[in-house]
This record gives sequence, C-alpha cells and structure tokens, in this order.
Amino acid sequence: MTTMPDYLRPHLMTLPIHRAMIRSVEARLFAELAPDLPEPIIDIGSGDGTFVQIALPGKQIFGIDPRVDDTREAAQRRVYAGLCVANGAALPFADGSFAAAISNCVLEHVEPLDQTLREVARVVRPGGPFVASVVGDRFARELLGTWLLDRLGFDGSRYGRWFNRIAYHYNTLSREEWSERFERAGFTVEICRPYLSSAALKLFDFSHYYGAPSLITRALTGRWLLAPPFTPNLLWEPILRRIYNAPAPEDGPYYFFVLRRRHD
Repeated sequence: MTTMPDYLRPHLMTLPIHRAMIRSVEARLFAELAPDLPEPIIDIGSGDGTFVQIALPGKQIFGIDPRVDDTREAAQRRVYAGLCVANGAALPFADGSFAAAISNCVLEHVEPLDQTLREVARVVRPGGPFVASVVGDRFARELLGTWLLDRLGFDGSRYGRWFNRIAYHYNTLSREEWSERFERAGFTVEICRPYLSSAALKLFDFSHYYGAPSLITRALTGRWLLAPPFTPNLLWEPILRRIYNAPAPEDGPYYFFVLRRRHD
C-alpha cells in the first residue's frame, strides 16, 4: 500500500497560510486520483505552476493560462510538458488532443463559463476524465466577515458580495448548478465531494488579513515568503493540520468534481 505524501508542509513552506490551507487539501484530493489519470493532461488555468509541482509531479501536463507573468513563472519551474498563454474559451488544440483535463479553483473565475467548458470537452477524448475543484454558492455566506456583520445586526451579505468581487469570483454555483453546467457541456458527473468546513472557511477568511504582508513580499521579490525555513507559517501548522486531516463535510463552500467526457 502506497503512503500518501504530506501536502500541507510543502505548501506552508511556499505560500501564505490562506493559500496553504486550501491548496494542501486540494493537492491531496487531486493526488489521490493521479495514478489513474491518463496522459497527456491539459491544466485549465495553470497559474504559476506551484500546484502541479507539488500535487502532480512527473505527469505529462500541458498548461494554459491567460496571464503572461504566471505562465513565465510556471515555465521556470519546469513542471509542464508545454505551456501557452491562452483563453479557455478558445483553446489552441485540435479535437481530442488530451486524454484528461484538470482545473484547480479556476472555473469560478472564468467568463464565459459555458463556452470554456465546451472547449474543455472538445479537446478531451471521449471517455476521458476531467477533474475540477470549484467555489460553491455557500462561500460568500459562510465567510467570517459575513458571520460577524450578521451577528452585529448589519447586512453580512454585502461583505460576501464584496469578497467575491475582489476575488474575481464570477461563478459561485450550487452543487446542482455546477453539475448541470458540466452535463450541458458534455460531461457526466461521477463524483462531487464538498471540502473545507464552514469553520475552516472562517479561518481562511481571517488569514487573508493576517497574510496581507506577503502581497508586498510577492510584489518586491516574486516570492510569497522571504525565508521559508524560518516562516511563521509553521506556527499555524497544528491548527491547519486538523483542517487538513478533517473528514469531508456533508456540504461546504468548495466542491471537488470528477467528471467523464461523454461519448458523442
């Protein structure tokens, strides 16, 4: 029996804690399926390459992302078989070019969503898997700021809408709505697993403000952490370890989907 690597510590040594919290859980979810993912794989929204470097090393993955700077950083990590700057709504690949597709917390940022999903279905071979994590409709109303404002007698939903706006969350759909959009694009839903509890999301919200100085570090040096071996992130590890090891909630602010490209 193969022992699953620990994905929390590598993220704590690389990212601010709010990103480490969520990405470590997602890395484990994706890595559990990695041995069964056929190659080549297309990564929709490859970003700076950190996630694939930690969660899916050694896989033949081609990344696409509209951001030039992130794609340049991903190229420096040398974890992708190929990279291109492209919009998901117009993928520069022939039909059936890939055996599988992945997308980690990207689709909530995508416009137009339906066209992008149809493009993913087009470039994935019939029967191929598409593994995606997405933000759900519970996200905004379970944030710490939303909860606090509601308790103080204010309209907490305004905070949730503000957070979604600054996070560029254009698609925060329910489990049923996400499933319907995937089905409409040509996929069959095989698994939908909620992850991250309501309590964990409140810590996630708070940690954005705690980790705000890392934005300055990133802007000045290109790195989130100046001296990873000495990062104060490690002080948070006992708390984040409980979140990392927690069982899946019945419902949550995020959903992990395993989909299958339907045969035409």
